[in-house]
Amino acid sequence: MEQKLSLFKELFADYINIAILHIDNSLGLVDSALEQVRKKNEGNIKYIPFEDESSAKLRATAREYEYIVLGNILSYCPNKKEILKLMYKAIENSGNIIILEKIENNNRYEILDLLEELGFQAGNCIELFDDTYIFTAKKMHHWDNGL
Repeated sequence: MEQKLSLFKELFADYINIAILHIDNSLGLVDSALEQVRKKNEGNIKYIPFEDESSAKLRATAREYEYIVLGNILSYCPNKKEILKLMYKAIENSGNIIILEKIENNNRYEILDLLEELGFQAGNCIELFDDTYIFTAKKMHHWDNGL
């Protein structure tokens, strides 16, 4: 597992004062890896425990985070599109979203399609962990939705 977490950390570029938002549904899978990324880059992690869809409705400033990590929350949100739009706004231009979803949720193609529809670029699904997909995508300035 330590090797898999090490590979997961490679999804993060080094940014001094990195800003990460982590909304987690008690998955706890990557907490230690995120803390190592934060410490290495002298950054901050805003952690929000997921209870229901309203806990994922941010009042974030536009372009506030370099990375947003969603830990198994989308399957529990009836308005996935609205949640991902809020995340899009909160990510820095050329920032990244990382979505962890249990394989058993069977929503691989739905999430990839939503990411593309909402203007995220280079959407990808990685099978690193045994029971959890990792989706990655990038917000590219002026490529689609602006902001």
